Amino acid sequence: MKRILYTSIAVGLLTATAEAKDLSLTAGYNFTDYSGVHGTRHISSVEIKNKLESGAAVFNISQGKRDYGQGESWDALQGRGTLWYNWNPWLSSKTGIAIAENTPVFSRKDLQQDISLKLIPQTLLTFGYRYANYFDDTNMNAWSGGFSLYTGPFITSWRYTYYDTVGIGSSYSNIISLRLNDSNGSGNTQLWLSKGTGAYAYEWDPETRKGKLKSISLRRVQSLTKQLSLGLTVGKQWYDTPVDNYHSLQGVADITWTF
Repeated sequence: MKRILYTSIAVGLLTATAEAKDLSLTAGYNFTDYSGVHGTRHISSVEIKNKLESGAAVFNISQGKRDYGQGESWDALQGRGTLWYNWNPWLSSKTGIAIAENTPVFSRKDLQQDISLKLIPQTLLTFGYRYANYFDDTNMNAWSGGFSLYTGPFITSWRYTYYDTVGIGSSYSNIISLRLNDSNGSGNTQLWLSKGTGAYAYEWDPETRKGKLKSISLRRVQSLTKQLSLGLTVGKQWYDTPVDNYHSLQGVADITWTF
């Protein structure tokens, strides 16, 4: 599995480099600490982005570890490719595909398709579909819709997603994003707020139970030089499940080199 992932990413990197117009390389580290006995999560990643004439292609490889505590932990490798494409002034798309090893760290297969329409000035409408297959062969389908409003240096976005997990049930999420671009265009500050529900199935209960989820994240991208920029993200998530209430703290650091 790892050999297939490395080969896929290598082919993607070679393709991106061969047709490079504006190439950037990002290395990042993501750490999440869960309260109580829920353990930790570590993700290291390398990503290359190639701006194309009518869009952009991104290839990412991530190594993750999920430690549940009490001696139970999992490691996995994931490869992901994403293509943005502008078909014309009012229609664009985003297509993503990811594969990973069969562990609880990442989804095994992840397919995503977004369609965006610019029918109103300074407003982008987005509709999407996502399919994911998780550890223990659990399938999830998700449908989403939202908008982004561009007003000067501000970008305000909202997205609603409905999830249908086969054999477990349905849930939803609402995400609001507020982004402020720097006046010189080289950096930005972004805030995310989300609230939703989760569906949980237990062997001792024949009915699916619902829980509540909410989170807040703040990210700063700061230019260091003409070629280098630093990104820092902090966040907190709250999980209100039928059997337990806990939270997590997240920190992300990444550095991007544009060449």
